[in-house]
Amino acid sequence: MLACTAAVAGSTIAADPIRNTSLWPQFRGPGGQGLVDVDLPIAWGEAKNVAWKTPLAGKGWSSPVVAGGKVWVTTAVPNPNGGLSLRMVGVDLHSGKVEHDVELFTVAKPPPLHARNTPASPTPAVVGDLVIASFGSDGVGCVDATTGKVRWKNDSLKVAYETGPGSSPIPYKNLVILPCDGADAQFVVALDAATGKEKWKTDRTAAAKRPANERRAFSTPLVITLDDQDQLVSPGAQCVYSYDPNSGKELWRVTYTGFSNVPRPVFANGLVYVSSGYFAHELMAIRPDGRGDVTATHVEWRYKKGVPNVPSPVVVGNLLFMVSDQGTATCLDAKTGKPKWNERLTGTYTASPLVRGDKVYAFADDGKAVIFKATDEFVEVGRNELDGRIQATPAAAGGGLVVRTEGALYLLADIKKSGPMK
Repeated sequence: MLACTAAVAGSTIAADPIRNTSLWPQFRGPGGQGLVDVDLPIAWGEAKNVAWKTPLAGKGWSSPVVAGGKVWVTTAVPNPNGGLSLRMVGVDLHSGKVEHDVELFTVAKPPPLHARNTPASPTPAVVGDLVIASFGSDGVGCVDATTGKVRWKNDSLKVAYETGPGSSPIPYKNLVILPCDGADAQFVVALDAATGKEKWKTDRTAAAKRPANERRAFSTPLVITLDDQDQLVSPGAQCVYSYDPNSGKELWRVTYTGFSNVPRPVFANGLVYVSSGYFAHELMAIRPDGRGDVTATHVEWRYKKGVPNVPSPVVVGNLLFMVSDQGTATCLDAKTGKPKWNERLTGTYTASPLVRGDKVYAFADDGKAVIFKATDEFVEVGRNELDGRIQATPAAAGGGLVVRTEGALYLLADIKKSGPMK
């Protein structure tokens, strides 16, 4: 029921009266690739460079987004009757004060979940002054970033994820686009950001004959621009597809053996880098200028060692960096796929790394973080730690890092350089 570009395409609204006020509008930032253009601290801890720390109720691994001067996350809070309240929380970026705590949906019985998942893992998407959150089959909801008022709800996208939702919605012009890859149905859908009404829907066919559990996928798409045409690159089970994001028409596809994909694609040097998922864990570099099935013609290179199951890679110039779930950092030549180095970091990893300038920020599950140089030799810059687990990819805004742990939201900033946040 419905209630009422040479590189990566932007997420602002063209020719729309709604003002775009977002600093970090989607999973992995403005371009969706983990690249940061504001200063970040290189040292922090519970008693160092913490501008503010705000407790968060419930469970959720959605990454923060920033819009309307607020940091937004989703969370699932237990009800007294054993169910869940699925909520959107807006925290003032400068003070850390909770400004909005909005219930979007209620669930009578918590869904089955993977051990690393929660009912509130997909990251919201910002379209102008609207913040849109997906809770998988429990619904997609929208709030006004200024007032916190619920604008619409849509609970029609029913898919059997079996282990909980994972794919995040993404902003595109006046749309929000969401892949829905379950054991029973696989499709990509675009909703009108202002109303929640369906604009287009495209079924995904490559996994139809596979066992039910091998049809699922949890990756977030990426919009790129090539030869003045936008493409929506969306990994799914057994296949990565490219669509026209305006219509949902398929442009090209590359098939592989893999499912339960999580890493988001990245685009650089004329190549799209895609992970094939379980059980192959293969990273592929694909030329996105083909049409139809280009599996045999447009895969430039493949790499299999240390490819992450969950964290997304980053590309800096001609170098690609990835951190595996088990904590091995790898640097590849982004054009050829040839390895430059690999280094064992401590801990396990779920969050995707961020890049600021020549530094890569990697966040371990146990609250520790490693910063290293984005160069063809491994050079460690620093290590830091917060209390609590980190499985949500941080955001960059307000002069620093917005980090979500299992129990709190932080703004980490270089206090000596910027002064306390006011």
